[in-house]
Amino acid sequence: MKEVYIMLTQVGTLVSKSIKLYTKAKYNHASIGADPSLRVFYSFARRVRYFPIIGGFITEVVNEGMFKYYPQTECAIYAIKVSDAVYERVCEILEMYKRNSGKYHYNLMALLGILINRPFTHEYKCTCAEFVARVLHQAGIYTFHKPFCFVRPDELQAIPGISLVYEGRMINLDTRKAG
Repeated sequence: MKEVYIMLTQVGTLVSKSIKLYTKAKYNHASIGADPSLRVFYSFARRVRYFPIIGGFITEVVNEGMFKYYPQTECAIYAIKVSDAVYERVCEILEMYKRNSGKYHYNLMALLGILINRPFTHEYKCTCAEFVARVLHQAGIYTFHKPFCFVRPDELQAIPGISLVYEGRMINLDTRKAG
């Protein structure tokens, strides 16, 4: 058995604070990873620090990149135990996104769709939680019973069999040694 990890965060950007005002959720960003050291995760988010409109598939490293500029970032990391075959499938899916990262963009219309209860989906566009939901579905781990674009980060912690590994400030996270 291996583990797949979901990281939920609340960064201090204006966009994340605005989303929090609407959702009232503790965490409003989701990432997924398979790194046992809990350092590398993948998501859909802004690609340019000062310009949130330009977004897409990104690699997130704990306490680096955007997180480096917001050291008080609150996070929760959850683990889901999976078979070796499912773990390999997750790694393959993530690798496919990495290889083709340039064609993936952030699904801004999905945010509007949530407000008006209309799904806006696109093969090459995702929100952060939509991406995590897609990977979980494609790997055969879990399927939400609604359009992926309607999945919110705070719903990911309710997946059956998920367990909390860490909760607190990201800067205090002691990443594990792989192995």
